[in-house]
Amino acid sequence: MAMACYPEVQLKAREELDAVVGPNRLPTFEDRDSLPYLTAVAKECLRWQSVVPLGIPHRSLADDEYKGYFIPAGSAIIANLWAFSRDPRMYPDPERFNPERFLKDGKINPAVQDPNTFVFGYGRRICPGRHFAEASLFIMIASVLHTLAIDQAVDEHGNTIQPVAKMTYGVIQ
Repeated sequence: MAMACYPEVQLKAREELDAVVGPNRLPTFEDRDSLPYLTAVAKECLRWQSVVPLGIPHRSLADDEYKGYFIPAGSAIIANLWAFSRDPRMYPDPERFNPERFLKDGKINPAVQDPNTFVFGYGRRICPGRHFAEASLFIMIASVLHTLAIDQAVDEHGNTIQPVAKMTYGVIQ
């Protein structure tokens, strides 16, 4: 969806892939450090459309207090990942798909919070497959953008149909 809505992002990612990978092979994990824009695209995909916007519910094991709030044992704990990813203080213009928010001087900017720090959960319950998922997402995006062009649909008269990226609200996307 993002590549259809933001063709300039697709073009820039393809240009980076063409320069680094060339036309005669597919991207590999060894190319990752040489593809900062594509890495930023993957980070922005995780931020822009979180797979589980409300995270995985947890339960408090004991009474607890957090910033003056009492949390009784057995309370449901739900991390609103959607709100984290839409915080305009951290991600200006959060509704816009903008991989460049993760870059500074052509490199990944460590000052910008990496969505990987929250989209896969927290603490001892963090997703054990997070590294595999992140690597798979990167190689999938790299392979698709290197071999395919994602275009907007056209109607029966040949007019471009502008896609609308809107949120579907629910526990999962």
